[in-house]
Amino acid sequence: MDNKFVNILNRLLDWFKLVLVRFKNAGFGLFFIKNVFIIPDFFKDKDASIFSKIKVVLTFFVTLLYFMSSIDLIPEILLGGFGFIDDIFVLMWSIGLVNEEINNYKIEFENSPKSKIIENVNWKIHDDE
Repeated sequence: MDNKFVNILNRLLDWFKLVLVRFKNAGFGLFFIKNVFIIPDFFKDKDASIFSKIKVVLTFFVTLLYFMSSIDLIPEILLGGFGFIDDIFVLMWSIGLVNEEINNYKIEFENSPKSKIIENVNWKIHDDE
């Protein structure tokens, strides 16, 4: 029984470590704040992957549902302030996932021919002869 618990705890900690590394690689802080303003363009762009859009929407939905539900992985009633660890983890997970998808979208957009097009430009050709 004791060995099973340690094995489960090790798996949980390894998963937590992978999420934190993924979160770190996706960027956080000012990078996320900068990417928040790209989200409307991301959803309007018809060339953006539908799977990425679904992933972002589901991430928002799951995070919102988790914070609105009364179910907690670590209840605050039992552990006091330590009960907010799971809430912080869910928030970090969602920010990391959204930021990762927006970064992928930015890279894809910068490498596409669409990024080189300038719209709404008035131009005239003058012949000097």
